[in-house]
Amino acid sequence: MNWELISLPIVAAVIGWGTNVIAIRMLFWPREPIRFFGFELLGVLPKRKQDIARSIGEVLNDDLLPTEELIAAVNSEETRTRVARLITDNLTAKIQRFLPRFIMEHAEGKIRPLLEDLVSSEMENLFTQLSEDFSQELKEQRFLAKLVEDKINSFDLVHLEQLVLKVARNELRYIELFGAVIGFVIGLVQILLVRLF
Repeated sequence: MNWELISLPIVAAVIGWGTNVIAIRMLFWPREPIRFFGFELLGVLPKRKQDIARSIGEVLNDDLLPTEELIAAVNSEETRTRVARLITDNLTAKIQRFLPRFIMEHAEGKIRPLLEDLVSSEMENLFTQLSEDFSQELKEQRFLAKLVEDKINSFDLVHLEQLVLKVARNELRYIELFGAVIGFVIGLVQILLVRLF
């Protein structure tokens, strides 16, 4: 049995796995530039952090959470009802502070339903107007994109690396293992070629 031929797929698998591990690590490392022979070595994330933050912000703003859809999600019947209830409770509490107690005891049963009707009837118009004005303003200012970009840029590189690994740890491991599998297959192909020629 020729051990050199048998070792080809194993060595190729180790090389495939190793190159993918190094490539994934180079997404984050080195965090500080290393210069040698006129070249600068810096991880992808440290080098392009601002560009990546801007791109993520734009994707969130334009594709994942467009302003119109975000405003529409907030402008729901449930939200309007909750806001109307909060306003009614707040107004009732303020009226209770100004009116004498004996008047409130007799009038609260009439004041509260009147307030609820008044606030509820205005809530739809108010939300519609607010959503139109607010949506346009947020869209023009690219509010979500800037918010996300500023947030990502505020993270230090260690924290940003932890976030990426938290989201994609399993996928990155699959990439490493896939490198080993491809290397092993290439090693088998090499054995086949050596045997044939």
